[in-house]
Amino acid sequence: MSTHAPHEKHDHPEHGHSHSDEACCATSHATEPVRSAVICGTGCCAGDPSGNISSLQPDKPTLSGDGVQTQIRIMQMDCPTEEALLRKKLGDMAEVAGMEFNLMQRVLTVRHEAEAIDGILAAIRSLGFTPELAEETSATTGLTPEPAKPWWPLWLAGFAALASEFTHWAGLPGWVAALLALVAVLACGITTYKKGWIAIRNGKLNINALMSIAVTGALLIGQWPEAAMVMVLFTIAELIEAKSLDRARNAIAGLMKLAPEQATVQQEDGTWLTAEAKSISLNARLRVKPGERIALDGKIVSGRSSINQAPITGESLPVE
Repeated sequence: MSTHAPHEKHDHPEHGHSHSDEACCATSHATEPVRSAVICGTGCCAGDPSGNISSLQPDKPTLSGDGVQTQIRIMQMDCPTEEALLRKKLGDMAEVAGMEFNLMQRVLTVRHEAEAIDGILAAIRSLGFTPELAEETSATTGLTPEPAKPWWPLWLAGFAALASEFTHWAGLPGWVAALLALVAVLACGITTYKKGWIAIRNGKLNINALMSIAVTGALLIGQWPEAAMVMVLFTIAELIEAKSLDRARNAIAGLMKLAPEQATVQQEDGTWLTAEAKSISLNARLRVKPGERIALDGKIVSGRSSINQAPITGESLPVE
């Protein structure tokens, strides 16, 4: 029995669905015996998610045709704004040959000259980021968690902004609204001002720079409540974006953990042996018992089963 090509679309005729090489069956459950399958060595079943999602534990730096390839984890990098800033900063360095960004895993891969890594890390730090070499992070703990930020500054800023609006509507002295607005801006806007200043200093007019200019302009013309409320709402929007990305990261990591590390593979003498999924070669024949997860992508060649694909497709009923 031969395997399909790594990027060839293929069918699973016994359980009634088809998918391309980007899909996988690694987290599907067999509810009836599946006798055997042909395995392919690519796709998420092999432990590497497709698309822009890199390995959860990046490899160590390796030599390439353009020099050294180094993976750098930057916990503050989670949106295109930071990516554009890094592209401009590192792109101006003659020692850098190329860059690849993985915002989901907050990993920047840089191709550079062998002796340039210290300068690259210094350039990243000058943007207010905290880079760490991916191979220096613990392989057992996975991704380094970002330090938790206290909630009280945002609550204080929100209360002060609302109070500033109220005092303005109530006709109270203007200095009261101004004082409350300044409290709100200082409580939640310092980070935005820092990012905006770094962007302007590096010749980038990004959203942080524009927001800093807008709020400062509102303060200068005496629109205190508006300045405070705009800064608070922008901070809340940034927080929602970060939380959404964290949920996506956790969902991907959880899906990858569902893939079993071992599978039952048929030997040359016809016996069955449990082996590590990553060590199973192409054209191998697997046996999946009821209730087991399918470890690798492949094609069902004998037996009949119902397969639960809910972790991948969300389908509530098993597929025949």
